[in-house]
Amino acid sequence: MAVAVRGLPARLREVSGLLAGRFGRPELCAHETDPVRNLVLTILSQNTTDANRDRAYDRLAERFPTLPALAAARPSELEEAIRVGGLAKAKAKSILGALARIREERGGYSLDFLGEMSLPAAREYLTSFPGVGVKTANILLLFSFGMPAFPVDTHVLRVTKRLGLVPGTSTLAKAALSLEPYVGTGDHGPLHLNLIRLGREVCRPRAPRCAECPLLTVCPEGARNTKCCVS
Repeated sequence: MAVAVRGLPARLREVSGLLAGRFGRPELCAHETDPVRNLVLTILSQNTTDANRDRAYDRLAERFPTLPALAAARPSELEEAIRVGGLAKAKAKSILGALARIREERGGYSLDFLGEMSLPAAREYLTSFPGVGVKTANILLLFSFGMPAFPVDTHVLRVTKRLGLVPGTSTLAKAALSLEPYVGTGDHGPLHLNLIRLGREVCRPRAPRCAECPLLTVCPEGARNTKCCVS
């Protein structure tokens, strides 16, 4: 278990408030309401842009309009449909494997039972699927079931490392599990979305726009960067 940063709950509240002051407080909205389709969508989102993810999903949905049709697809057919999203072979394998297992275990294509499980148990079930990690599981549990899961993608990881909220050696999974218990009630979704927006628009991988950042006053790395710029 990761060691919590001193004062982490208060720091996360402050970060969330500052981000909400700049970007507002976004509402959660799932791309798909069905959890199984959200699982498919989230697998497609791995290592690609939102635009390419959506193009891949739209092509998949057009070619395989129902879950039984998708589950019956040949791997080559699915790979062709989702190629625009990248890593088509691996993603097709994960999607077809997940659908086959859900059908075998549940007698149909439903993950609604996860809503009756605890967050750790539901996450453990999802991450037992090949190709489904903590980030994918947390996205599904947050957006489809409203559970207090905290997804960490590359943007969130970069920002929280620069803020000193997680160790510099943290992985996506370790950062998610260490931050999640200390995020305020009802704040998991808005904070996740606002950190992503900050990472895309301001706290970029190269040449971060520290002087324009709403978190400058609470960011050690930002303070160092701006000091260097004016010295």
